[in-house]
Amino acid sequence: MKMIGWIALAITATILAAIAWRVDDWSRDWTENTAQLSDDASQPELRPVRWDGSAEQAESRIRSWVETKRNWQVIGPQDQDAIPDSQPTSVDQQSEKNRTLHLTRSTSVFRFVDDLFVTIIPNPNGNGCRIEATSESRLGKGDLGQNPRNLIELTKGITPPLK
Repeated sequence: MKMIGWIALAITATILAAIAWRVDDWSRDWTENTAQLSDDASQPELRPVRWDGSAEQAESRIRSWVETKRNWQVIGPQDQDAIPDSQPTSVDQQSEKNRTLHLTRSTSVFRFVDDLFVTIIPNPNGNGCRIEATSESRLGKGDLGQNPRNLIELTKGITPPLK
């Protein structure tokens, strides 16, 4: 019986260590359940993506990238009114040419779902666009850093390779 207790203790310690190892920012990850791309982010992967192609090409790239990911899904285009207040805004945010996608990502083990809202904003001068995004957990007060990781995975996946 003592052996079962030690095994249970070892499993619990392993789970707690795995959770602690995944926490990137102790002051943020226990209290925040949303993240967004920001121009002043310290990590380049957490900044809005500048896309050289059209908004249509950017949307196509996002959709095709999501299709290759097991835990990701495109829910569909999203009305501007349904986007959470935490969604980044730009000067041209209300433009009818903006494209907005609602994506979801579920965690592997517990299948927790995070919602990502991606807005593709064409440059007013006609060349290129800007991709902004917000990720938020459906459950909980803290995300243990998963929402920033969602955004990093998204930006790395859709950023065109350097030439």
